[in-house]
Amino acid sequence: MLRELPRIFVNIAGYRDTELPWTIKDLFEKARHPERVFAGICRQYAPGEDDDAAPDGVFAEQCRVYDVHAKDSLGVCWARHQTQKLWRGEEYAFQIDSHMRFVVDWDEVLLDMLGECDSARPVLTTYPVPYTPPDKLDSPVLPVMFARFFDNDDIVSFGSRISLPEDAPEKPQPSAFVAAGFLFGPSKLIADVPYDPRIYFQGEETNLAVRLWTHGWDFFTPNKVVCYHDFSKRPERPRHWEDKVDWRRLNTVSKTRLHHLLGMEKNGDPEALKGIENFGLGARRTLAEYEAFSGIDYKRRLINGKPGRIADLPAGSPERKADRKRRFTFIKESNGWGCEETASGGGSTMAQTEAIRRDLPGVFDSLNIRILGDAGCGDLNWISHITGGLQAYLGFDIVDSLINEAREKFYDRRNHFFSQVDIVIDALPECDAIICRDCLTHLDHQEILPALKLFKESGSRYLFATTHFLGKNTEIKTGGWFPIDLTAAPFNLPKPLITISEEAPNSTKSLGAWKISDLL
Repeated sequence: MLRELPRIFVNIAGYRDTELPWTIKDLFEKARHPERVFAGICRQYAPGEDDDAAPDGVFAEQCRVYDVHAKDSLGVCWARHQTQKLWRGEEYAFQIDSHMRFVVDWDEVLLDMLGECDSARPVLTTYPVPYTPPDKLDSPVLPVMFARFFDNDDIVSFGSRISLPEDAPEKPQPSAFVAAGFLFGPSKLIADVPYDPRIYFQGEETNLAVRLWTHGWDFFTPNKVVCYHDFSKRPERPRHWEDKVDWRRLNTVSKTRLHHLLGMEKNGDPEALKGIENFGLGARRTLAEYEAFSGIDYKRRLINGKPGRIADLPAGSPERKADRKRRFTFIKESNGWGCEETASGGGSTMAQTEAIRRDLPGVFDSLNIRILGDAGCGDLNWISHITGGLQAYLGFDIVDSLINEAREKFYDRRNHFFSQVDIVIDALPECDAIICRDCLTHLDHQEILPALKLFKESGSRYLFATTHFLGKNTEIKTGGWFPIDLTAAPFNLPKPLITISEEAPNSTKSLGAWKISDLL
């Protein structure tokens, strides 16, 4: 009987994930024919710390496990590359993530749908429906992927639109995009398009899509729900970039390889491009044909003929808001500023803030500032030392975890209140003063201008903000840094009423104070 059933190879990359054993258990228990299912697992873990992330022995004979210490892992695509080495000729391949749940008889559902696809080389793929561990499944819907924008690294970001099951088409519909956490098709795709182990994380789905498509594979959006995915943060689960000190180097190599593959960069670091000829485009169709089919012009950064960069969208658009939150959350979670003392970065250490901690309390007293709003409060590493005597301190930040941690840390300060706020689009309450130190300096100009407008509209009396005196401002991508001069174009604030030098070596960095009524 076993020989008559087409076999399915399920490849799973799991990084320190306690959901991995439950995913494997659900995978086999929900299959109509579990005897034809074989799993290839790359378990990246820290021995002694992640023992609850180990497969529990259920269907062990059908699980091939490649164990690697988390410190030796090189990222998700490297791990998927290892799982593909565990393929033993099964007729079909099903790539999933390590935190998923499945519908009953998922194996038959997938095979039936694949047979309905109008292609000799079909791939079923889309973003799965969410679930919340241990097994709270969201309502079954049918996500359909689309290209959203080029992010600040010039990598396409994808989203999904939802279709209800009662509106499902009769058979799977053609698509131009792939979801790396749900990919099912004939296993020849593994031989045709092996994973590039030097793609880190961002760009994985673009890399996979253009390579599969140019090798002649066609993508289809499933017309039935097959599986569910845990999209929650689960702060107790470490991420690779939180553990890996040199993840930025890996990410830079990854971006170089992707942009080279897409023709977005003519030249790249030869070391970064080493071995890329083994993970290139196919010869059945061209990249230009894929661009025409998908509506994405990589060189000109266009989506459906329109400017597609995230920076081309209005600062208040939902896409820009989501990108800001994602970007600064990632910086916090990965210690992107590279500072051991504070998540807010080296400019917020006790040593770097000595001058303003010395001078600000006196300025607050002279201006009768009793209610202070902090726009971009971070973890309050330095400012918490001078806010105890205020009538009210209102901390605002775009990163949820910073706000939650501040509430826990300062729960006993009856005058401290915290809210998750995007200062680019969210109104602030009226305060005696708003302080915005080392925050605007990480935004692009089109985000800073509306933030200043909202500061003025708050009705507060004073604005304290970081400024340098250089007579110019350079453009950056959100999440970067530049020495902002608020008195220079395009901001053109008047000369500060008060200037507090931060006494940083070889720098004009200061905290300026303006009457908010004087802001343009």
